[in-house]
Amino acid sequence: MEHERKFKSFIENADVGIFSFNNENDYKEINSKFCGMIGYDRNEMFDYKFPEPFWPIQFYSRVKDDIELYKQTGLLKIETFFRRKNDTYFPVYLSGSIIPKSGDYDVEYAILMEDRSEQKKAEREFKLSKGMLVSLNNKLEKLVKKRTKQLQLVMKQKNEFINQLGHDLKNPLTPLISLIPVLYKKTPDDECKEIIAILKRNVAYMQNLIVNTIELAKLDSLKIPFSFELVNLKQEIDSTIRNNFKEIDSIIHDNLTMHNEKNITIFNRVDNDIYIELDKLRLNELIINLVGNAVKYGKENGSVNVIGEKDDDNSIQIKIIDDGIGMNQDQLRHVFNDFYRVNRQNSNFKSSGLGMSICKRIVEKHGGTINCESQGLGKGTTVICILTIKHNLLEDEQITQKMENVTSSIKNEKINA
Repeated sequence: MEHERKFKSFIENADVGIFSFNNENDYKEINSKFCGMIGYDRNEMFDYKFPEPFWPIQFYSRVKDDIELYKQTGLLKIETFFRRKNDTYFPVYLSGSIIPKSGDYDVEYAILMEDRSEQKKAEREFKLSKGMLVSLNNKLEKLVKKRTKQLQLVMKQKNEFINQLGHDLKNPLTPLISLIPVLYKKTPDDECKEIIAILKRNVAYMQNLIVNTIELAKLDSLKIPFSFELVNLKQEIDSTIRNNFKEIDSIIHDNLTMHNEKNITIFNRVDNDIYIELDKLRLNELIINLVGNAVKYGKENGSVNVIGEKDDDNSIQIKIIDDGIGMNQDQLRHVFNDFYRVNRQNSNFKSSGLGMSICKRIVEKHGGTINCESQGLGKGTTVICILTIKHNLLEDEQITQKMENVTSSIKNEKINA
């Protein structure tokens, strides 16, 4: 008796609807939860036989075979619809088990019911939301494609305009660049020579501005080809510095229109064993720009350090460190902006304001990042470039062979030295 009491108590207090019936389809146990779900009083239920009155025939007939199988196997897992006393329908999930015959008690078939109304509602809302999201996503994709095409067209028109304008401006400059030095030599008057020198500097500035503007337009183009190949970073930077900064004074005078006797020393402190896939021509351009800036804004008898080391397994870090005029926070925020010049007021520092923009484009085309740091005015500047080592453009065997060739070359140079 105690066992039966505990069992009835368990059924009554269960958090799911429970009812049971026997082979004559008479209801045996019905808990309050189930009565609350269907809206029938327990006493009312005992006047009916299973599956009435809550299981409409149109739904019961669909699972009648499952119920018969359940009576034989004790396994029941189905989804169907029940009807409340107020003639409203709701989805349910049914699971069952058999209570075997014991003593005077006949076999019973117990069914547990879960009301799936909220779940079905949530599923419907989810499907509706998903459909709306898919529709919105499709609209956004179409809008993005449309805007992308418009942007590509604008970029193409801009680049074509810049290229055409650049060529149109370079043509009249060519005779000026060639003839002004001749005119300077043949003019005996010192006052005229000073005027001609001013013309020469301004023509050189215009030429530099045109060349850099065209270069920036090229780097903005999606079609610009980059030729990646495996190189020894120290060797490439060393070659660039050696070929472009042999005599600091003459380089500054010829390329940056500055007279300078700072006696700045450039140090290549890149690790010997760094191999990286990059475009050699663009690396050359990057180093010339960054080291050129470091020299241009460096202090007398100062130094420029080029440091290269591995950042992680697939990236390297290049630092160009100078001990020159430095930058404040406002200058650091704008240093990579197109046409921004750090020292606008200083007429000695003529530039197009595009050098750092070009450097940024080059680094980003290599899948890297570039950043500029300074402790303040008079405290020098550090430019940091992070470049990806491998771009998956070379096969492993090609990389191995090229590394072996470069290593062999280095060894031969040391032996010959």
